[in-house]
Amino acid sequence: MKDLVIPLVIAVIGLAATGLGAIVGARAARFGAERNAETVRRQVQDQGAVEHGHWLRQQRLITYETFLEAWDECLRLTRASGRADDPDSTGMEELRTAADRMAERARRIAILGPDEVTYAAEDLTVTMQEDVEVSTRFIKAAQDAIAAVDGRPVRADVMAEATEEYRLRTEQLRELVSTYRDQGRGLRDLDGHPLLREVMASIEQYQQISREARGALSENVERLSATMDEAFAMVGVLERNKEGRELSRERFTSMARKALGTPPGPGQ
Repeated sequence: MKDLVIPLVIAVIGLAATGLGAIVGARAARFGAERNAETVRRQVQDQGAVEHGHWLRQQRLITYETFLEAWDECLRLTRASGRADDPDSTGMEELRTAADRMAERARRIAILGPDEVTYAAEDLTVTMQEDVEVSTRFIKAAQDAIAAVDGRPVRADVMAEATEEYRLRTEQLRELVSTYRDQGRGLRDLDGHPLLREVMASIEQYQQISREARGALSENVERLSATMDEAFAMVGVLERNKEGRELSRERFTSMARKALGTPPGPGQ
């Protein structure tokens, strides 16, 4: 009996060892598979992050460049309108369109980030759009002033004719008075003379035309003076915006270079 028990125990122990080894081996294999899967997952995540970072930098580069192109187009149109002899509403519409395009690209920058570049782009856009609005108001004010002056003209030619007529009649009256005196006749003898009526008519016409000319001149001077005051105020805004844009452009390009040279972090 004893001889049977010992081999049986040995067999049981061997079987247990074999089962335990199988279990340990299976767990080891599972652990190794999980580690491999984690490694693959991390590699995929890292590769995805690298590819996303590359894509984001490319999108930012394209958007920053197109934003600056729109900005340069605005500057070109601004300089062109500044060289024009007359206010040009058509040119202002082109500038407004370019400024709107600049704003649209600034909104794309706000999506792609980072915040520092977004803020700089917004500053540039705001000042440019304000310039468009101020310049549009100035053109409207200048056109209204020109229309008002044209509608209330100072007729220099009519004034000159009336002045010459008055001078001529006065000279004729002087000669007539001198002739009467040479003849020994008094001024009372001039009553009813046709030349007196012509002189009085020319005086009244001259006075009327003079009043109208002074009134038109006064209104035109006041209107033009008010327009000039408005223009000086607008020029102050434009000069302030110009100085601010120079700083904003430097900040934008500096922040853009930094953004393009720095790998995007989480959430960027």
